[in-house]
Amino acid sequence: MNGAPWTAAAAAALLGATLTGCSSDGPTAAPSEPAPPAVDGPCHALAEGTVRFEAEGAERVLFATADHRADTEVELTGCLRVDGGYAQEWSAPGFIGQGGFGPPQATEADSLQTPTGSYTMTEGFGREDPGTALEYQALNPASRWGGRKGPTFNEYFEGRGAGPDENLWDLMEAGLYEQAVVINFNRPPDAVAQHGLSYAIFLHAGLTESWGCVSTDLETVTRVLRDATPGDRIIMGAVDDVFRQEPPPPPSSPPST
Repeated sequence: MNGAPWTAAAAAALLGATLTGCSSDGPTAAPSEPAPPAVDGPCHALAEGTVRFEAEGAERVLFATADHRADTEVELTGCLRVDGGYAQEWSAPGFIGQGGFGPPQATEADSLQTPTGSYTMTEGFGREDPGTALEYQALNPASRWGGRKGPTFNEYFEGRGAGPDENLWDLMEAGLYEQAVVINFNRPPDAVAQHGLSYAIFLHAGLTESWGCVSTDLETVTRVLRDATPGDRIIMGAVDDVFRQEPPPPPSSPPST
């Protein structure tokens, strides 16, 4: 949530005003068998070399893309690595931060923007482990996400906490963190955490604009957790920032001597 000082009451009020599709009787998941590699779309672009960010050979790659940086509605596309590239497994609607996508560089903590780029997903948290291979934390009333400068910054911890730490339990009770996947922006293993940049960037339930996270329906987040293996990635941003029209030219050979 990008370190937003939300209370449970404020989050619940927002949920009551804006959320749809978060209950267990929402949209059903797509069939588990992926389609053959498509001739267009984000998954095909990975094989064609027209994605500006590296997938690093991930088994699964999740895209969150918008038409423009200022847009807050996104399309989520799940890609599975297959012979010949990546095949689309499913797609779902979602939302990002109220400030849209930030440019392809570090995003400031108070921007309400969602970072652009490619990031690993190695941890999850929520009410109960849905059967994920990622490191998972079942939340309790002491669960916090660090927003203060220090050893707990941009990390899960348990304790009293203080602003701008996030109270994960209250946000779960409000419906946002029933299930969540940690996006490793500004934190290991992708980077050394820097105070002042965005933090607490998650894929979570709620299907509503956020303070910097990616939000979709609970079923989609649960599916991502159940399918995920360490090393899976999320690539997110406006389409012009994520995709190029043509693959880059091959590196030139050094001149012969």
